Amino acid sequence: MNNEENQQQTTDVQSQEGQQEQQNQDTGSKVTFTDEQQAAINDLVAEKLAKERAKAEAKAQEAAQKAEQEKEDAIKKAEQRAKMSAEERAEAERKDREQAIEQERQELARQKQEFKTKSMLLDKGITSDMLPLLMGANDDETSQRMDLLNKYVAKKVQEATEKLMRGKQTPTGGNGVSLNDNPWSAQAFNLTKQQEIFNQDPEKARQMIAQAQPKQGFYVGKIN
Repeated sequence: MNNEENQQQTTDVQSQEGQQEQQNQDTGSKVTFTDEQQAAINDLVAEKLAKERAKAEAKAQEAAQKAEQEKEDAIKKAEQRAKMSAEERAEAERKDREQAIEQERQELARQKQEFKTKSMLLDKGITSDMLPLLMGANDDETSQRMDLLNKYVAKKVQEATEKLMRGKQTPTGGNGVSLNDNPWSAQAFNLTKQQEIFNQDPEKARQMIAQAQPKQGFYVGKIN
């Protein structure tokens, strides 16, 4: 066997080994599912595709209806123009041009206002998803809507804060007693009640001491 044949055999072996290693890697990284899991995944995918297909069909139907309506309007307009005199037809065409120019002006104004509103939202750290809700006919109206949103958010934050603070004023521990009723707490410190609770239920007393974590000196229930 000559050198060329040896080199060719070595190359073939290396190629086969590389293919086998790649197959092993592919097999190791492959994720498998049970039949039930795969069926659930298939159902989810099918449901998603059905929804997207329904949206596409609805949009296509809407576009077709709009095109048909425009076609009927064009035919109707052409029939009406055919019955007009040259002067009337010229006046009607002039109004059409003015209407088209006005529509273009309104669309440009809308696009400009949308761009300015997005910049205002960005400056205030508000997501652009709020654009349809906050964009007004002009900057003043947009600012007013943003102010209303800020007031609403501030009100909700204040309500949540007050609710949280009320909850912290009378917290309860595992023993179900609020600090206002805990004689080891600063706001309800009472040696007589401490003694009564400790005599009746020493374990409950220890729980209430752990809950209150008294910073002032106390005697009843203290472990020496």
